[in-house]
Amino acid sequence: MEPEKFGANTTKAIVSQFIGFMLDSYDLTMILSIAPILAKVLLPPETPLLATFNIIFSYSLTIIFRPLGSAIFGNLGDKIGRRADLIITVLGLGLGSALTSALPTYAQVGILSFILFVLVRILVGIFAGGEYSAGHPFAMEWTPYKWRGIVSGFVQGGFSFGAGLAALVEGIFIGIYGVNGVEEYAWRYVFLTALAPAVIALAVRLAMSETPVFEDVKKKNLIRKTPFLDLFRKPYRRDFFQVMIYMTGMFFFAYSLFAFVPAILEHKPSVFSIGTAEQIYYYGTYAAFAGAVMFGALSQYIGRRKLTIIWAISTLIVSIPVYYLLFSSASVGNYLLASIASILIGIITQGPWGIIPVYLSERFKASMRSSGVGFGYSSGIFIGGWFSIYVPLMHNYLFKSLDTPNNVWFSTAVLLMIGAILVGIGQYIGPETLGTKLVEEAEKV
Repeated sequence: MEPEKFGANTTKAIVSQFIGFMLDSYDLTMILSIAPILAKVLLPPETPLLATFNIIFSYSLTIIFRPLGSAIFGNLGDKIGRRADLIITVLGLGLGSALTSALPTYAQVGILSFILFVLVRILVGIFAGGEYSAGHPFAMEWTPYKWRGIVSGFVQGGFSFGAGLAALVEGIFIGIYGVNGVEEYAWRYVFLTALAPAVIALAVRLAMSETPVFEDVKKKNLIRKTPFLDLFRKPYRRDFFQVMIYMTGMFFFAYSLFAFVPAILEHKPSVFSIGTAEQIYYYGTYAAFAGAVMFGALSQYIGRRKLTIIWAISTLIVSIPVYYLLFSSASVGNYLLASIASILIGIITQGPWGIIPVYLSERFKASMRSSGVGFGYSSGIFIGGWFSIYVPLMHNYLFKSLDTPNNVWFSTAVLLMIGAILVGIGQYIGPETLGTKLVEEAEKV
């Protein structure tokens, strides 16, 4: 059965996943937005842009392990339930992120510091991949049909909110300790702050009940022996590969904001300090939160598929102009125009993410939903996760004269355009899911 009313359990499920997903993004943003500082702490002296790329590459490398987490915890979520799965993943995600604060520096142990950093990132990536495997289905299975779109946007918006919160916290630490103070020791305090949302999320999850949809699966003895492997068997594998194309484009969308807007703002010819760049960046992440909620709500009336295709076409058209606005305004220190550009990029790149929880939940049967949502989501990483290679390659061999030697604005715009094409194709070859009853999937396993 599906819930008919928006009750206390629905609220708990939404809060749980919002905070859990916020924690994932909070950790990601702490890595990407202070990459120049981490490069000085964990790596030998190099040119600033190359060192920053090494930090971004290390994160790109570790997110490749998210599909492993999705496979492990998605399968577990379909076997033992969404709630138990979520308690395990938030513990691992919070502790792994905070563990970064204990790492030795390059000055202390040499290149071992960077190796340990990568290993911790791998651990965080595995638990992060498990977080949305059970979390997105949990929130959607507790949400009444008419609220699915806006709740999906709100839950997914937790990712953008976490990015904005991390940028804000980092800006506060830079303001208190200065860039030199953060480089010397305060970067550790920044990572320790991840414990706060982890504790809150854990408390909420311990107070939650299992979803009625999963209870229905258990009651009807529909739990699969191998839910994860079933994704690759007929007739489900076509659905999975359609989702993979779509999610590959979505990851290009995501990192066009999260990875490279800070890089554009923090490197010449930008004249902004790191602190000012952080402020401008988190305007974009909060706008991204609003965009995700808006997109999710609109999808409940226009349709998930139709709205996404329209958005993809529009994104293809505006990518270069909006990134040029960001680059050119940063070059002359125009704070207002740079902030407007950051806000527009936040809405453009993150709005379509607002339907991910509901769209993926509607694409897979209840008995394989955690596996399908988790690994379907993570499948975009197989190609999309190597964004930190694509942009430098485009920069070095195709667009350096347009980017300028120390900036990557045009290469980032091209990355977003490729993402728009993949998102449009992925949705075009898939069905409209608006109107799908989540519980009916359980009854037809």
